[in-house]
Amino acid sequence: MDDRSDLRVKMREFYATAETYKRQLQRHDEAYMWSYVEIVSRYVRREGRMLELGGGTGIAARMLHERGYRTVGTDLSPLFLQEAAGWQTDGLAFSVCDGLELPFQDATFQNVCSYEYLEHVPDAKAALDEICRVTQPGGLALSLGPNLLSPLVPLMEWVNMVRRGEASSAFSGSRADAMRLMKGNWDALRRKKRSPQVEFLYRQPELDESTHGGDADSSYLVNPIDLVRYFESRGWSILAKAVGVGWKGRLLARWTPYHSPYLCVIAQKPK
Repeated sequence: MDDRSDLRVKMREFYATAETYKRQLQRHDEAYMWSYVEIVSRYVRREGRMLELGGGTGIAARMLHERGYRTVGTDLSPLFLQEAAGWQTDGLAFSVCDGLELPFQDATFQNVCSYEYLEHVPDAKAALDEICRVTQPGGLALSLGPNLLSPLVPLMEWVNMVRRGEASSAFSGSRADAMRLMKGNWDALRRKKRSPQVEFLYRQPELDESTHGGDADSSYLVNPIDLVRYFESRGWSILAKAVGVGWKGRLLARWTPYHSPYLCVIAQKPK
């Protein structure tokens, strides 16, 4: 068993029993999901069926259903989706499944959406391959989440530590850590911009109930350059690389989408 396959097993076992992690997810209420649901509503038509990947407790899928989408919500963990089983109704279903091996036929869904999902997969290419496989021709794939190679995030963490004297991230425990991470992210993005190839970068996730939050359990260093290059290599059209919320977010998304702290890549499958 290779390292990625071994990590896949460990992550599945962790999320299946992570009660503390689940309690954290339960704080991701409707207010937390509002921006994601608004962006989906802005770009995705209410046609066909929608697949919502890695949805944790399922609240985003429920909100999308309330907006008029016929939605199938998924997560790797049966523990996280326990309560969601009681929400199922006509046009809203849930499935416990692995995003690297989805239990759906080819071209099942008109649209595939996810929020803060891709950073948690142990094999980014396999996850993206599955998104492409189950999306219908002409359908959309929308991925919203943190840009883990943004140099602006460690810069803001450094400023926060200077002002408050405390670490605010699973990635930066000190000012020196924040500076090293900022430089490392700048260098990684520069290399990615110059290379036509997609090279997925990973970190070792912290799969420990005593360490959670702040993407400590993230595996893939998700970034918009990878997603844009991947979808373009499959012949998909890129409709967006970043979509900001608020004037500051919109400004960053417009002028520096690859450096923005949050990514929102929207791609359309060829008909």
